[in-house]
Amino acid sequence: MKKKILDLRQIEEAALRQATVAPTDENYAESLEHRSNEEEKLNIISFFLNGEEFALEVNDAVEVLRPRAFTEVPYTPDFVKGILSVRGEMIIVMDLKKRLFGGGCSDSMSCRILVASIEDLKAGFIVDKLSGVKEVTVSSIDKDVDAEDVPYRGFLKGTIRGAAAIRILDTGKLLDFVVS
Repeated sequence: MKKKILDLRQIEEAALRQATVAPTDENYAESLEHRSNEEEKLNIISFFLNGEEFALEVNDAVEVLRPRAFTEVPYTPDFVKGILSVRGEMIIVMDLKKRLFGGGCSDSMSCRILVASIEDLKAGFIVDKLSGVKEVTVSSIDKDVDAEDVPYRGFLKGTIRGAAAIRILDTGKLLDFVVS
């Protein structure tokens, strides 16, 4: 078996091809200009309730759990199902359908608990079905929530218009009853 021996010129040529060159001021300014032309993006995690698609910002989402037993807590609002221990940390479990629509969650196997966090408070929201993580442009979000004629208008951050509307919920407003 023959070994391929590189001569000095081949090594120099390879080194030149791999050399790192610092950007010039023009290249740097051009890259900043390119970045400023891009639209600002927002990542959301979307889910379904009563056949409607909703979302939370990915920054608020912590994890997704399969339905499991939780401990009921007396003297709480009817949409609070109880508390749940997740890796030694107690979180509130809230039936999001009951919070937004007044009706309870269908106890189907496709239900999930979407754990979200705002500041130091974590809560699990029971949702009918997860859709997934999506990236949307900030300009596609209609922030005029007062125009919405829905019972949950007070919990909205905005609506993404498209083939089907996706309503972005405000995690802080959903958990406002805890702070009050």
